[in-house]
Amino acid sequence: MKFILFSAREDEKEAIASYKKNHPEIELDVYTDHITEETMSHIKKGYDGVIASQVPAIPETAYYLMKEAGVKVFATRSAGFDMYNLKLLKELGIRLARVPVYSPFAIAEFAFTNAMYFSRDIDIIQKNNKLGDFRFTDENTSTEIRHKTVGIIGTGNIGSQIAKLFSKTGAKVIAYDIAPNKALEDILTYVSSAEELVEQSDIITLHIPASEESYHMFDKKLFSLAKKKPIFINAARGSLVDTEALLDAIDNNQIRAAAIDTYEFEGPYFNRKVNLDDVTDDVFLRLLKHDRVLYSPHVAFHTYTAIENLVHIAIDSAKRILQGEEIEEEVKL
Repeated sequence: MKFILFSAREDEKEAIASYKKNHPEIELDVYTDHITEETMSHIKKGYDGVIASQVPAIPETAYYLMKEAGVKVFATRSAGFDMYNLKLLKELGIRLARVPVYSPFAIAEFAFTNAMYFSRDIDIIQKNNKLGDFRFTDENTSTEIRHKTVGIIGTGNIGSQIAKLFSKTGAKVIAYDIAPNKALEDILTYVSSAEELVEQSDIITLHIPASEESYHMFDKKLFSLAKKKPIFINAARGSLVDTEALLDAIDNNQIRAAAIDTYEFEGPYFNRKVNLDDVTDDVFLRLLKHDRVLYSPHVAFHTYTAIENLVHIAIDSAKRILQGEEIEEEVKL
C-alpha cells in the first residue's frame, strides 16, 4: 500500500517515524504542506490513500485529482471532519476515516483545568496583582467546587471523562445528551434539555460534535437563560457557539467568563504564527482581548499520547479499510 501524508507538523515527526519503522509494508510519503492548488500536484497515480489534517478548505479540484490518481481512502488525523467536502467525497466514491477516540483524557483535563482557573477567580487575582492590589475582597472570594453544579453537554468519550473528574471533587454533575449513557448515572444526573442545563449550571462545558443540528446551539436565546452567571467552556467545535452572542453575554454579566479552545472561524490562524495587526476578524480580536476570556488555539488535545494516536490510528484506519475491514473509524457518507 502507498499513502501520502499532508500537513505533517514538527510535533508529529516522532510519531510518523515510529509508524514507518513499525510498518515497513506501508510506503508513506510525507509533506509538510496543506493540500492547496499549488501542492495538490503531489497526489499522483499509485497512491491508495491520503492522510490529512487541515482546517483550511481543500480545493474541489484536489478531490477530483485524488479520484483520478486512484485514491480510495481519505483519512483525517482528527476526530472532527466537518472541514472536508463530504458531499464530494461521497460522489467520487472516496471513503472517509477519522480518529474518534485518541485521548479523551487530554481534552477532559484541559477543560477541567480551565474551569478551575475561573472557578477559583485566578483571572481576577492575576489582574489585581498587576495593579498592586493584594487585598482580600468579595471579588476574589471563591465558592468551592463541591458547592457548584457542573453541566456537561454531551457524554461521549470526552464528556464522560470530564464527568468523572468533576464527580471526584464533590460537585453536582448534570448532563444533557440525546443518547444518555446509563453507565454514568451513578456520577451524574441527566436533564431533559440544554435549556434546563443552562438554567441550573455554575459551569457549562461542551463535548459534542459539529452538525447542522448543533450549529450555534449556544446563541443569544440560550445564554439568556443562565441564572447563575456560569463559567462557559468550549473545547469541542467552534460552530457550536455564536461567538458574538457569547461575548455579549459576558459583557452583560449573564456569563461569568469563558474558556474557548475552538473558534468557528479559526481556519486562517490554525497552527500558524500571525501578525495580529493583519487580523481583520473583529470578533476574533474581541475574543483575544477580552479580560474574561481564556482563549487557546485548539490545543486541548495536544499531548504526546494524543499526537501518536492521531497519526497511528489515521494511517491504520486507511490500511484496514483497504484490507476490507469494517471499522468504527470509518465515516459512512
